[in-house]
Amino acid sequence: MRKGSLGACAAALCAAMAAGFLAPAQSDVDRWSEEALRTRFPDPDTVARKDDDLFAPNSECKDCHEDRFKSLASSFHETLVKAKKDGPRGCQECHGPGQAHVDDEETPIRNPSFTADIVAAAPSAEAPPKEGETPRVHATVPVAEMNAVCLRCHMEVLTKPVLEHRDWLARTRDPSGTRSCVSCHSIHLDRSKPAYDPAVGPFTTIAQSSAKAEFVDPKLCTDCHTEFHPQMARSGHAFLLKDGPEHACGACHGAGSLHAQSGGDPLKIVMPAKQKPVDADASCNACHTKGRATEKWTCAEHARQGVTCITCHDANAPKGRTLRAPEFKLCGECHIDVQAKFRIPNRHRVASGRMECSDCHDPHGNTDKIRDRDVAVRACAACHADKTGPFLYDHGIKRTEGCVACHEPHGSSNRRMLTYSRVKPLCMQCHPETPHDIRKREYDNCISCHTEIHGSNLHRKFLK
Repeated sequence: MRKGSLGACAAALCAAMAAGFLAPAQSDVDRWSEEALRTRFPDPDTVARKDDDLFAPNSECKDCHEDRFKSLASSFHETLVKAKKDGPRGCQECHGPGQAHVDDEETPIRNPSFTADIVAAAPSAEAPPKEGETPRVHATVPVAEMNAVCLRCHMEVLTKPVLEHRDWLARTRDPSGTRSCVSCHSIHLDRSKPAYDPAVGPFTTIAQSSAKAEFVDPKLCTDCHTEFHPQMARSGHAFLLKDGPEHACGACHGAGSLHAQSGGDPLKIVMPAKQKPVDADASCNACHTKGRATEKWTCAEHARQGVTCITCHDANAPKGRTLRAPEFKLCGECHIDVQAKFRIPNRHRVASGRMECSDCHDPHGNTDKIRDRDVAVRACAACHADKTGPFLYDHGIKRTEGCVACHEPHGSSNRRMLTYSRVKPLCMQCHPETPHDIRKREYDNCISCHTEIHGSNLHRKFLK
């Protein structure tokens, strides 16, 4: 390349970099400002709003669609029923200018049920005609147009995002296109469902929610909450995702009809993590009635301390991997003092993964509580069979206190994880009277003679 051409390219590159550096980048705040969103979702009725003759009185809608008018009156859009000329235009706030439709019912009007993404999901969907009514083909409503109508009043769901509305409505996750608000939310309340009441809730138990709401098909849940539990299909609870309310997410979260109608109000659904321990465990035990773990839980120390099943287990994780973290880390979140002992030089190899807490402890019950008499021996015997016997002459302390009478099981600064740094004072805790003159240095280490201190088949005093 010629020197002149190279210099020209370098100059052009510097100019481009400078322009890019100086040009203000659009921040995330700017992208989600109300002004930017109004540009992205332009109001389809802006021009029509300037001509009152294009809009019909709300009473005209009621004359033909009285059932829909009543359902709207019991929904959270009830203010549209009382619309005045100088305020919201009632039904036409969502359906668009309706005077032409009133004059000739064959003239199409905006129908949220025929928004593009809904039609694409169910191409055969068609509004059922009323008795004596001629079926009409409705025009498909663009997704952006329908969302613009909703955002007139609900702009805060994007400027101050609730749940993941930005991802759903702005195509940041779904490459096939944006989703419409009406694909999840029903504008009218189904009269067969309990009436929406903002004062209802919060629900803290399944029984409370089922008394006020109804169970819904889990498909309604997964349409909005697909990213919350992406591995649930591989879990032991995958059957709950099947169609039909008899399966339903409501088994753990309660009846969800009011939650759906309210646009995702967290007070209208049961959140297991916020329940009282006894209520959270009741949901688990409703299905998990059998099994040794469940049977022992009623007398478990964890249960008495208010630990619930979901404290340690993720119900939506794949089978066999329901623990929320590796055992050492999970147990250490509560047992910080014990976890610290595994960093002392002489310790069991739990922190390195060679052992697990559950190798010695049973988290679901007290039958294997380490300090319960000879249970400590049984737990230790799994790895230290040569020290636990049975022996003809056994060390009696093992039968009363267990191995922990002399050893610190988690970790110790002493050799062999002893509870004392020297052997003699340790032995004297139980044997203060001996035939030896313990003032002499030759008797400082008891096990120099009593070598078989854990038990012997030859000598009752554990001598060689």
